[in-house]
Parts: sequence; C-alpha cells; structure tokens
Amino acid sequence: MKLIRFELLAEPGTARSGVAHAGRIYETEAGEPKGMHAAAEIRPLLPVARPGALRFFPNGIQTGMTFDEAEYVYGNPNALIGPGQVVPYPATTSSLGFEPWLACVLHSDGHRVPIELADDLILGITILNVMVARDGSTNGRSRDIGCALGPVLTTPDELDGFVTDESNGRRYGLNAFARINGVERASGESESLPFTFAQAIAAASQNYPVREGDVFALGPLIDPMEIPLVDPDDEATVSIEGLGAISIKITDGGV
Repeated sequence: MKLIRFELLAEPGTARSGVAHAGRIYETEAGEPKGMHAAAEIRPLLPVARPGALRFFPNGIQTGMTFDEAEYVYGNPNALIGPGQVVPYPATTSSLGFEPWLACVLHSDGHRVPIELADDLILGITILNVMVARDGSTNGRSRDIGCALGPVLTTPDELDGFVTDESNGRRYGLNAFARINGVERASGESESLPFTFAQAIAAASQNYPVREGDVFALGPLIDPMEIPLVDPDDEATVSIEGLGAISIKITDGGV
C-alpha cells in the first residue's frame, strides 16, 4: 500500500489519511473507509504527522565498519517538509545542492532490536530529498535548509520484488534519479548502500529506544558532486523506483 496524508484543496487546513491507488485517494479514518478523492482534488502533506528523531546514516563515514559500529548524525525533524513545498535560497551559502536519500518511518518503539526483527518496525519506505549547503557540509546546519519527505509511505510488502538480499535485513535494489527543472542530471541506486534499514535500526536502538515516528535515512543514493548546484527558481526533484518522486521549488532568498 501507499499510505498518504493529505488535505482537500476545497477544505485546506484539515489533515486526512488514506491510501493512494491508481490515481485516486481512498480516505480512511481509524482504519475504516471514509471516502474517495481524485488526485487532482488533494494536496499531499508530510507523510508522518509528528516526526520523531531524524537519523542520517551517510555512506562516506561507514567504510569498513560493521553494523554495530555504524555512525549516524541527527538531523532536525523540524526541517522536514512535505511534497511540492517552497524553500528560500539561504543567505548563508552560495553553493546549494540536493541529495537523494532512501528513508523509512517506524510504526512502533523498540530497544536493543535484533537485526532479524528490525524490519518489522517499519511502517513505510519513502524518499528524502535533502537540500544541502555544500560549502557548509562539515556542520549539521548544512541539512537544516529543507528535507522533503514523501510523497507517500510505501509499505514494505509492496517492495518485495525489489529485495535483492535478506541476510542482514531487506536490501532493496532501487534506481534513483536527480532532476533539475525536469531534466535528468544524475542517477544512482540503493543496492550498494553500506547498511540495510534493519542494521541501522538495530544499531541505533542499542543504547536508547527508537520510537514510533522516527525517520531513518540511508544515502545519499547519488554522489552529490554528480548533481549540479541549484539556483533560485529551480525545481529539484528526486525520484526512486517504486516510491514515486518528490520536488522542492527554490525561491529567491528574499521571498
């Protein structure tokens, strides 16, 4: 299933939940059917209502490490935005780029979770399109600009056909693409990521419990240096096979 949070264009301000299928949104409430809407009648929202911790597991710092040595950095969950939102060009950088990450959201808590059970904590898998100040990438603020999460949460069962290995949790072979103003500029894939979500969840839960709503991000799926910088008025889009696409519109910093 593709789980979605949305609002009706005719009734903005009221968050709703449902399932996206074949161009229609099937609204649910407490798991019960409530109505059906055309995709053109809704605006997607951030797919998790109250994001918990945001953990990044960057490729570059994991070389040669076992999962229990996995290093991660915390992002700012308040920087998470939904699909199609606008981000002003920051005054603090002259080198704005974006990165495609593979993300998951947890549906329950866990402490000292073994790898073989960690995939069971995942509610859905999705895209994280991260705006990055490349001239400030050595500090945490470089990813505070905006992180678009969505457009939906794809339940793991829907990605069964993309699983390439399960020896350390489910490893997915998903192709990823970076586009600027609709033009493909770079591509990559998820199969060669150093860790699986299961390994990341197991590692993060050893010292402190992971919580419902926590977001885990693996990546980037494309070498950031292969993706050109963006300018005001550009639209930065990440698409990942089986998960959809999510865009961020860059505006002039004064807007």
